[in-house]
Amino acid sequence: MSSSNIGANQTPSVPSSEISSRTLQGVHYIKLPAVVKEHSLATLINIFKDWSKLKVDLHVIDFGKLTEAPVGFFRLIQTFEVQLKLNNLKMLSINIDPKIEEQIHKMSLQQTFNQSREVKREDPKAKKVYSESKHKKTLFKYLINAAHETVQITLNSSLTCDENCLSKVETIPLGEIDLVSFVPVDNDFISVEFRLCSSRPVLEKFAYAMLGKDTVIDDDLLESMAQELLNMIYGHAKSNLNDKEHFQLPSAIPKILRKADLGKIKRSKPPDLIVLPMITPMGTFYVEVDFGSL
Repeated sequence: MSSSNIGANQTPSVPSSEISSRTLQGVHYIKLPAVVKEHSLATLINIFKDWSKLKVDLHVIDFGKLTEAPVGFFRLIQTFEVQLKLNNLKMLSINIDPKIEEQIHKMSLQQTFNQSREVKREDPKAKKVYSESKHKKTLFKYLINAAHETVQITLNSSLTCDENCLSKVETIPLGEIDLVSFVPVDNDFISVEFRLCSSRPVLEKFAYAMLGKDTVIDDDLLESMAQELLNMIYGHAKSNLNDKEHFQLPSAIPKILRKADLGKIKRSKPPDLIVLPMITPMGTFYVEVDFGSL
């Protein structure tokens, strides 16, 4: 095992019973154990954060032995892949057991783990929901839960927001918003646009929390942060809503609007527009759910 001092060809020391890694010719190989326990996640978060800073060309995760892991472990690797992406690095996954592949599919993380594209499956129980208050509340609940998990795992922080935190658009300090990432969804099931609104200072703090205090912040990095944050929140909520509540939300890649173009957003009026303020110790960002803009 390599030394704990991280350099161009070094990796942090990890107990071999948990996970092992080595670097050969610019490729960092990570070998997973048969079982990952919930109690090891706190340690693994820091280990993967250190690995994201390695000066290598490629990270390869070997799933060959893994047969059991908690949901948080897959979210951790999703965060790792985002950290690499923000630093223009790549990750590959190999030897994934069918049981683990099924778990990845249920979480809609195929893109993270380089699996086949999601197959659209119609559900006879599905129905158009955006005009039904009950289903709106279900949508908000899963979005908020996804935001909590994203902030906790990705930023190692906490978030204050629940289903009683729904706000009006007037509560958003629009003059302070610098970037908006958005996902439009318009199909036979639902018509809605999801937006994540944030200021540059808040996104900078998020970038430092995810990538380290020595990170060089530029406009491209902040735009990627805004997109990836919504990507994780939407993706996590979509997975649970489709599997548990028979929604039909599609896979989507968030787009970005810069401050100069924010006037192009066609915000609806209440009750078609709901604002979810996501309050963290590093600052507040906002998730808008607009049922009337498309």
